Formats: sequence, structure tokens, C-alpha cells
Amino acid sequence: MAKAQPVEIGEIKFPRKGDALKYLQSMLNSYRFEERVSDDDQTFLLNALNHHPDGKEKLGVGLDYFFVRRADYGTKCFWIKRLDGSVERFSYKHCVP
Repeated sequence: MAKAQPVEIGEIKFPRKGDALKYLQSMLNSYRFEERVSDDDQTFLLNALNHHPDGKEKLGVGLDYFFVRRADYGTKCFWIKRLDGSVERFSYKHCVP
């Protein structure tokens, strides 16, 4: 069995990848649809997005703010509101290395 590898996102260190995923899932579920995330959560999400394989493309022209919106089949997802007014969704599952 493989040894659990710690994961670091921003200033938070998680003992295992699963712990980081649970943290992000809990964060996502703490918001209602169309609700903007808090400043602290925004900082964490921006750090997490740096690990996303398409993170730079997702940010595009720059971040205005993150919010939660419906995704496929009524599920919740984090979304980026860009400085130009466009929006883009991303999966937090792809933000954990």
C-alpha cells in the first residue's frame, strides 16, 4: 500500500490528498447557489487553482471573484467571474495535486 502523500495548498498543509478534497468539498457545500465566496476562501481557491492543469486559461484576463453556481445535472460547482465579465467553471477535484 502506498504511503499517503501530504498536500500543500497556499498556507494550508493537508496530511493526504483526500483531506484536501474534503476541505474543498466542505467549502463548496457551505455556499448557496449564486453566492460569492468569502475573501479568505477566495485566497485559498486562487492558490488551489494554481494546481489546476488549465488554471491559467480558467483565469483568462484575470479574477474578479469566485462564486458557486449550478453545474451539470444540478450539481454545485465553483465558478470564476473574470474582470471582463465572462464566467468559467472549474472542478475543485482538479486543483489538488
